[in-house]
Amino acid sequence: MAKFSVYSLADVRAVLYHPSVGQCVLSQEGMGKLQISYSGDLSSHTPTADGYVVLNRLRSHSGLLTVEVPQNSAADQFLRKWAKYLKNTGDSYQFGLSALNIVDNGGRFTIYTEGVTPQKLPDRTYDQASSNVTWTLLAAYISEG
Repeated sequence: MAKFSVYSLADVRAVLYHPSVGQCVLSQEGMGKLQISYSGDLSSHTPTADGYVVLNRLRSHSGLLTVEVPQNSAADQFLRKWAKYLKNTGDSYQFGLSALNIVDNGGRFTIYTEGVTPQKLPDRTYDQASSNVTWTLLAAYISEG
């Protein structure tokens, strides 16, 4: 009997939430791609003068989230509304309250992120056919469960 694994983007649920803006289930609004890139190292090695190596355990939990959504889709409109709110809010506390949680039912794991903010607005392209826009989000904390 052959052994294999199955992957399906349809089995991934991604929800962006902010208490003052609401939530958007990106995976139900045409999300085309989602990438999690961890920023920091988990360890480093320091060589000593006498030839030993010191193992350094580092605590880095931040990273980048890259989300592709169709231009002018409900997901894109929500992300723009959210970014505009964060840009214009006078309450600094509100700025860091966003979370993006990803549940991969096929892979049977969940990724929790906190302190999510947009790095910048995505570039826009106008062409004969619609295309995706890429949002780069910064996450202060990412954990896998």
